[in-house]
Amino acid sequence: MEWLKLDKKYSFAFLVLSLLSLLYVFPIVLANVDYKDDLGSSITGVIGLKGDGRPLGEYLVAVLCGGEPFTNIAPLSLIISVLFLSYALILYAKTNLHFVSNNYILIPVLLSVVTNPLAVECLSYRSVSVAIVIALAIPFLMFTIPDTVSNLCLFIYSAILCMAVMGLYQAAIGLCLVLFAVDVFLAVFGEKELHCLREGVRLAGIGISAVFYKVIVAEHFVDRNDWRHEASQIVDLKFSSVAIIIKNIADSCRYLSTFFSMTPIWYRIALAATILFAITIILILYCQENCCKGWKKPVAIIFLAISPVVVYFATFLPLMVLRTLMLKTRLFLALGGVLFYVGIFLLYYYRKRQKIFVSVFLIICIFYSYIYIYNYGNAIASQQEYAKYLVYNIAHDVETLNAEGDFTKLSFVGRMPRNRRIQIMYEKYPIYQEIIPKYFTNDSWMGGAWVLQYLQGGLTIESDNDADRQIIDSTEPIMKNSVYSCYVNADKIIVCFQQEDTQ
Repeated sequence: MEWLKLDKKYSFAFLVLSLLSLLYVFPIVLANVDYKDDLGSSITGVIGLKGDGRPLGEYLVAVLCGGEPFTNIAPLSLIISVLFLSYALILYAKTNLHFVSNNYILIPVLLSVVTNPLAVECLSYRSVSVAIVIALAIPFLMFTIPDTVSNLCLFIYSAILCMAVMGLYQAAIGLCLVLFAVDVFLAVFGEKELHCLREGVRLAGIGISAVFYKVIVAEHFVDRNDWRHEASQIVDLKFSSVAIIIKNIADSCRYLSTFFSMTPIWYRIALAATILFAITIILILYCQENCCKGWKKPVAIIFLAISPVVVYFATFLPLMVLRTLMLKTRLFLALGGVLFYVGIFLLYYYRKRQKIFVSVFLIICIFYSYIYIYNYGNAIASQQEYAKYLVYNIAHDVETLNAEGDFTKLSFVGRMPRNRRIQIMYEKYPIYQEIIPKYFTNDSWMGGAWVLQYLQGGLTIESDNDADRQIIDSTEPIMKNSVYSCYVNADKIIVCFQQEDTQ
């Protein structure tokens, strides 16, 4: 197992990459915020990943927290996952990017996988981030398996590792297609031999394992009693399903376009310039140095020109076969593979030309990710600070009203107002409105859990209904302040915020 060991050169690279990755997630660690599902898990002691079809993720989280019931060990889980991802990236570089002699140009390329702005939500989960980030790391281990391994063992390793990804977080599987494209690129420039049989064996292992997961594992574990069963269904094998897949791809592209339209113009210019520059210079370099004749040369040129676009779609393509696609930033966990792939272009060019502006391009793109996540860390901390202020007051008022134990239910109407700092953050980064948790809601697993953790009675969260709205419109509140009012409907307490929930 020598291929799993790091020599002095790569040990230093691992140390630097780990430090930069930990520096990247530091604002999330510092914010110390229970994120979405973390609230329900901390109250019930239940992780809930099995019902999502992610049994390996549940076992992993359970082991890290010392067994069930679940207890929160954050930020240890995030630290472990970031170190594991850094190790997998360095192993991949050792095996596949040995032509790069300068660690200071290699590390920004590897760091682009970690600093994908659309993965911020994935990093925010205090309990399950370890499962998500390790799922992101495993494809790099798949493509680190050395050529000395037999085809049978390669198939088995690929199948097992693919099953691990699917059992941890399926959105990461698109990175396998990205890394296959990297193999083709290295073969085009003679840095690696592309053994079609071995690549076919590897992809067969991944494909068969993914099908087995869907047919056997997912069907066994996915909860059939709620929305998760419908969300896990893939399209039928018929011609009409092509239209669903095309629609999913188009919707995803529009979603990503909207996300990037919310980023500063200098970042969009830097990102576009980096990609266009990388494609242009690699085409020029190939035409200058390659002496291939016949059909191979035009085919290679076409591949080099269109492969970044293909890689872009590949990062989320496996998810496009879902019958119902609920678009969220965390589904694009593998999108960092696009800048990683373009970075491979720049690494090869740097090796040939030693141009300092190559690193400048990469650093500018990654620097935005650090700005983005540090703003985000401060935003969720500010949101939680204000939410705590309100939840203490709400819990006190509800306990006062229920002093005799006459009520068994609690509902929220409207939305919690934003403090001034959050309003500024939302104006600057509109996407925060999606990824920053909303409090308070009638979801007892997420938004409602904020109140449940402070209540001693047996109150349960229930969705509001028309009768609740009629009481709000026709009666005076029994308790009121400038932020919310309290009403009662039979055995239910209704907390009505002054602002309507328009989101």
